[in-house]
Amino acid sequence: MNMFNKTAALLAINWKKFIQFCSEIQQFQERIWIVSIQQKSGQKSNLLNDTFVVSEDGFDHPMQWMEKQGYQREMIDDVDKMQRSQALKIELENSSHSLIRVK
Repeated sequence: MNMFNKTAALLAINWKKFIQFCSEIQQFQERIWIVSIQQKSGQKSNLLNDTFVVSEDGFDHPMQWMEKQGYQREMIDDVDKMQRSQALKIELENSSHSLIRVK
C-alpha cells in the first residue's frame, strides 16, 4: 500500500469517528423530559409540586440535570435508557420525581 492509500484510509477512519461523535452529541441534545417533583413532607399537597421541562440542549454533557438533582448512578442509567413516552419515578431523600420522556 503506498503512502497516498495509507493517508486516505486514515482520513476515512477519522472521518467516520468524527461523524459518529457528532451523531452522539446530537442525539443527547435532542432528548426532552417533563419532570414533576413532589416534595416529601408530613402532608401531601399539590402546592408542593414543581414541574419542569428538561431539555439536554443546554447541557454540557448527558444527564447533567439529573446529576445536579442528586440522582444515583443507577437512577441516571435508568433515565438514560428511557424511550419516548416512557414514564419513570425516582425516589430521592426529600422528594419524588416523576419523569416522562417526550423526545
